[in-house]
Amino acid sequence: MTGPSEDIADIQTEPITAAIVCAWLRRHPEFLEENPEVIAFLTPPAFKQGETILDMQRFVLDRMRHDLVGLRRREKQLLAAVEGNSAGQAKIHQAVLAVIRTADIHALNRVIRADLPSLLDIEAAVLCIEKPGAMALAGATPIGLGGIANLMGPKRRIILQEDTRGEAIVFGNAADRVKSIAYLRLRTQKNAPAMLLALGSGRDDGFNSHQATDLISFLAQVIAERLKTYLGPKN
Repeated sequence: MTGPSEDIADIQTEPITAAIVCAWLRRHPEFLEENPEVIAFLTPPAFKQGETILDMQRFVLDRMRHDLVGLRRREKQLLAAVEGNSAGQAKIHQAVLAVIRTADIHALNRVIRADLPSLLDIEAAVLCIEKPGAMALAGATPIGLGGIANLMGPKRRIILQEDTRGEAIVFGNAADRVKSIAYLRLRTQKNAPAMLLALGSGRDDGFNSHQATDLISFLAQVIAERLKTYLGPKN
C-alpha cells in the first residue's frame, strides 16, 4: 500500500498527467466522499444519446452538485438561526437583570416602559392591569375588567401575532408604530388583579406564532415574581 508521502514524491518527480490523476484516484477511492466540494467545479461528461453509463454519470454528478448546494444553504440557515437565538438570549438576559434590580413597583414599571423597548429592540412594552388602583397609580395601564380575555381569549397564557396593529387601549400613543405583538398573562398572587405584559414590535414579523416562546416567557415569569414581592401582604 502506498502512503501520502509516496504520492507526493510521485507528483514531485513526474509531470501531472491524466493518467497520474486517475491512478491516484484509484488508490484513494474515498477522495470524493471526503471532499464533495470538488464536484462543484468538475465538468461532467457531455450527454451522449445511447451511452447509458455516461448518462448515469451526468445524473450522479448533477445530483451531487444539487445536494451540495442544499447542504451549504441549510448550513447558512442553521448558522443564522444560532446567531439569532444567541442574540435574542443576550437581550432577554439584559432585560431580566434590569427587572430584578428594581427596588419597588414604580421602578419596575419604569423599566418595563422605558428600558425593555431598547433592550429587546421593540417599539413598546406595557404592564396592563384589569382593575385600576394602586397599580395604575404606579404606572400600569388599566384595561378594564375582562380586558385580557378580550385580547387573548379566556385561557391562553401567551399569544403572538404578526402583521397586526397594536391596540390603542394597550399601547397608547405607540400603537400606530406596533406591527406585531406578544401578550403574556402574568401569574401573581391568587387574589391579585389580572395582569398582562404586552410587547409590541415595529416589524411585521417581530413576533409570530411559529417562534419559540421560552425566552419571553422566562422574562414574564421574572416580572411576575417581582410583582409578587411588591404586592405582598403589606401592600
